[in-house]
Amino acid sequence: MTELGNFLREKREEKGLSLEQLQTETKIQKRYLQAIEDGRYDILPGSFYARAFIKNYSETVGLNFEEVFSQFENDIPKAEKEPTEFVPRSERNKQPLDGKDSVITVWLPKVLIIAVILALLISVWAYLANRGNDGADSKDANKPASVELDKSKNAANTDKKKDSIAEKPGNDTPKKPEEPKKKEFALTKQATQGITTTYELSKAEDFKIAFKMDGPVYMDVKADNKIMASKMFKKGDTASYDLSGKKEVELNIGAANFAKMTINGKPFSYPIPPVKSGIHQRIVIKNTASGKQ
Repeated sequence: MTELGNFLREKREEKGLSLEQLQTETKIQKRYLQAIEDGRYDILPGSFYARAFIKNYSETVGLNFEEVFSQFENDIPKAEKEPTEFVPRSERNKQPLDGKDSVITVWLPKVLIIAVILALLISVWAYLANRGNDGADSKDANKPASVELDKSKNAANTDKKKDSIAEKPGNDTPKKPEEPKKKEFALTKQATQGITTTYELSKAEDFKIAFKMDGPVYMDVKADNKIMASKMFKKGDTASYDLSGKKEVELNIGAANFAKMTINGKPFSYPIPPVKSGIHQRIVIKNTASGKQ
């Protein structure tokens, strides 16, 4: 057992939590929690998850994870470095082209091909434009004068019919009914206790929540006491949930500073600023409009 593992185990026991209870709180498998206490990081999926699990463990037992990471830096696995780009041996053995001759050799064929393509496109466009104009002129020239007179008569008769119809009552064109506008929903904060804040959602025809992750985030989504999602997200991931008709929704967000959240398309501001204090937050939303849908 490492010093970090012994320290975390003592804090867990001081809180009166068993490994099973800690598993329920953190959503981390019991065998991973046991591996952290025993210092057996080889059982964990990787150093990234090891650091994320230790951070979640520390916050759940009431510790500041930054202080834990600083105090037990030698016990915690280092963050994985991004792999450098692999260059094939065949590319490494190639000698770079030097001088003006190499530049001309590379770019001259490309420039010539582009010039030929542009010339062909211009020629085709000019041909089609001239052909269209010639066709229109020839059609107009071949039309007899009687046809033109008939057209003018038909146009005059059409205008008279329009005028007579407009003079008759009851011929107004019916207007299209306007589409009803969606009511603006209201999200009212009720209370904050610890890391849990309760809201009331009213006048909402829809209830849709969406997230965009700027970093690693572990999150649970529960609706009417049923778990809809429980997973670890990485930077760049997005998630959306249609919760229309649900009476109560609970969000357990392990890293709110990395999770940008919207409700029905409108940005949501966390009640506890993630930058200034703990980043682990629980949001409970009671949908009072669910019974009307």
